[in-house]
Amino acid sequence: MLFVEQNKLIGASAPADMSGTAMTAKYVSLKNYGHLTVVIKTGAWAGGTAAVTMVESTDVTNSLSDAQNLNLDYVWTGTVASGALTKTAVTSDTFNLAAANSFYVIELDADELDVDDGFDCVTVAIASPGVNSDFYSVDYILSEPRYAGATPLTAITD
Repeated sequence: MLFVEQNKLIGASAPADMSGTAMTAKYVSLKNYGHLTVVIKTGAWAGGTAAVTMVESTDVTNSLSDAQNLNLDYVWTGTVASGALTKTAVTSDTFNLAAANSFYVIELDADELDVDDGFDCVTVAIASPGVNSDFYSVDYILSEPRYAGATPLTAITD
């Protein structure tokens, strides 16, 4: 089977200049998947510091009314130049984007969500980098589908 037949790829936030703007990526449901990999890529970076938090919710409607922060212990960090990833500890469930041409990888198992209280959806929330002209994007890879099929099940609402 091909990678795209076993995993659901989602562009959660298109590459953009986030100067002065906080960003909340698309919410994604883990009802039909066992694992989520989040990839955040940075481009040009004018020096801002944008705090990243994972947020869980009960639906994918992008409503933060019932949202709560997820426990985040580490993130994998690397640069485009080296391609090497380093496991980096996260403090207070938040880490910062702070360099050009870097990438950050978050691994999340569906059982880490508070499903007993109906939380089966997640998003990435990134605070404003201030007045700095900083570029980044967010992509999701949903894996370990609960149901086999040639086309992975949808996990978002546009």
